[in-house]
Amino acid sequence: MLRLLAPRWKVTGRKNVPVRGPVLLAPNHIADCDPPFVGLSLHRPLWFMAKRELFEIPVLGSLIDFAQAFPVERGVPDRAALKRAEQLLKGGQAVVVFPEGQLSQNGQLQPLLPGVALLALRAKVPVVPVGIVGTNIIMPYGKVVPKPTLAPVHIHFGEPLTFEDLDDLPSRVQRAQCVERLEKALREAIATALNA
Repeated sequence: MLRLLAPRWKVTGRKNVPVRGPVLLAPNHIADCDPPFVGLSLHRPLWFMAKRELFEIPVLGSLIDFAQAFPVERGVPDRAALKRAEQLLKGGQAVVVFPEGQLSQNGQLQPLLPGVALLALRAKVPVVPVGIVGTNIIMPYGKVVPKPTLAPVHIHFGEPLTFEDLDDLPSRVQRAQCVERLEKALREAIATALNA
């Protein structure tokens, strides 16, 4: 179905995602169809952190639950969601968290929330930045019905980031530097996706 919506869908950088073992994937978020494009771009099962409201929508809630999503309360520090993600990572799973915390209305990268940094530092796992380009043509902001496009859709998995060198710093400084590095790497992954 995604190939019908986007015949020019391209994936690069798969080698940067471990085939097994814990990894945190951090994509930019420009369309409601981003999760299936990310999920079907890799050859390993993924878990998705998704806003709680989606689970309350009939049919969709069951579908995303089946697709290994778990709820997060937006706008507040949701300790239960962070704990669930940490448990999955410690169990060797791959977890997808959109670090902006919400869709971008204009397709530009928004300020990153500290959740991904907190998870990466606590679970001691690599973070792979994921650049997404073109999905907002299939589902522009505010639209609920996808439309096919011949425009390029590109998912690029950047090089994994690790943060062991921050271990001796105060926790607040660790989080700030982790967010800063992730934002830089995510912008590079988006640029690679744009220019490929």
